[in-house]
Amino acid sequence: MKLKKLTTFAVCAATALTCTLSAACNTGDGNGIVNDLVYDEYGEVVFDNVNLKVWSVIGSPDNKYLDKVNTSFNDYYRSNGLTATVTEVAESAFYNQIVQTLNTDPKNSPDVIIFHSERLAKLANDKVLLPMDDFYAAVQGNTFSKENYLSEVMQQCIYDSKIYGVPLDVHAGMWYVREDILEMNELEVPTSLSELVEVCNSLIDLYNAGQLQTRAMDKDDAAARNWTTDADFGDDYCPIVMSKQGGIETGWIPQTAVIQNGGAITDANGGPAWDTKGLTDVMQMFRDWQTGASTYVDGQLKFEYSGKFVDEKNDYNTTWSKLAKGEAVFCCEGPWWAEDRLDEYEAVLGSKANGDRFNPLGLMNMSKLYALDEDAEYASKVYGVGHCFSVCKTVTSLTKCVGAALYAQYMTENAYDYFQGGHLPANKAIIASEKFTQHKSGYYDRYVKYLGNPEDFVMLGSTPHYSEVYQSLKSVYEDVFTYNADYQAMTIQQIINARVSEARNDIASKEGL
Repeated sequence: MKLKKLTTFAVCAATALTCTLSAACNTGDGNGIVNDLVYDEYGEVVFDNVNLKVWSVIGSPDNKYLDKVNTSFNDYYRSNGLTATVTEVAESAFYNQIVQTLNTDPKNSPDVIIFHSERLAKLANDKVLLPMDDFYAAVQGNTFSKENYLSEVMQQCIYDSKIYGVPLDVHAGMWYVREDILEMNELEVPTSLSELVEVCNSLIDLYNAGQLQTRAMDKDDAAARNWTTDADFGDDYCPIVMSKQGGIETGWIPQTAVIQNGGAITDANGGPAWDTKGLTDVMQMFRDWQTGASTYVDGQLKFEYSGKFVDEKNDYNTTWSKLAKGEAVFCCEGPWWAEDRLDEYEAVLGSKANGDRFNPLGLMNMSKLYALDEDAEYASKVYGVGHCFSVCKTVTSLTKCVGAALYAQYMTENAYDYFQGGHLPANKAIIASEKFTQHKSGYYDRYVKYLGNPEDFVMLGSTPHYSEVYQSLKSVYEDVFTYNADYQAMTIQQIINARVSEARNDIASKEGL
């Protein structure tokens, strides 16, 4: 595409931007952004075969739906000379690789990254990202506004009062439920902590009485799929699978426990604020679930159990295997597995949609599942994470920066196909749209509507101390479920005190450098 001559409006706009770019859009390494903007006679930015290199942390199975939205972007903007190519980078390597590539190999670095928004403040603080406000200001009549996104999610993308990212989604861990086993045993899917305890007690009582009806989801063994009360799951039937480590539970359960009991993850300075009584009480409850001991809160009996709810030998490898065997009824995993797992279970066991008696697999979100006071105003809150789009510091062409900003806007405003991968929108217009709730694939009614109310999601908070705050809280969960004798000998309060002290010392040490 040929560059068109700057109009009077465009010259004025470009001149005004030049005055602000030196302060607002410096890459932080001494190389400012080159104002190479060219406008056409309508005041629109002209792109000359600009291809955006995009690195994404979104992996299988939901990356295929992100690719569909990216293809839509390319179809829409290709005639304007703007396209994007997405490369998936494994989460285990993504964040280290981003920093290393930007600093040591800028020519091969991405222009845009799609990553977890709770890490944005850290990356912005380390001058890895560029603020995007002026890029949107460069586009005449642009409709981008932070008000178009859920405020809680958008706040994750603001650092130092500037927009450093555009939010795509919000999501949390899910509980997958053997709905058929509950229904066969005349039990209902729980919607609160007290109901969960009641259902688990009933399952254990039925098993101990030799009356629990169960079946396996085994595509290779038809006999295993028959209902039976003779299944032998050992002396202790544990209806919940919670991984002691390595599972996604660590990233959502303790965080939600803090929030649903009135606490916060971060304080005003971005440090850890999660050492709350609510967390202590819930973690004690989880320990009791492994032993079958009754749970006391403030010295009063809160829950009495018929046996162990959680097998201490669980890990992420047992999550799906125990659910498939019918050995467990509840397991925690990511929402991105919803479509694949529903397809798998229903292909083997049938579904009500196909005229069968049961839906073998159901979903429940984390609302009220760790709230010790289920009537509290915060009991329904759920800890959420999300993905966002940001521009990398190595982009020194203002034209490419503007193209990157338009890409982030388009991808978040037109991501209807993406949510089939098991996420909720951050964009308010999509949330309210029938194109989302009545998507042609049927994903909303089948599983997405069970992921929770996006208005109930509470994010980490804008903190440059991501690892110290978030990873240390994950460690509390692992300490409670570990085999390590030293941690088993510690009280829950001692574990929490040790981890929060470690986090604060690490922050103080880092800030003292």
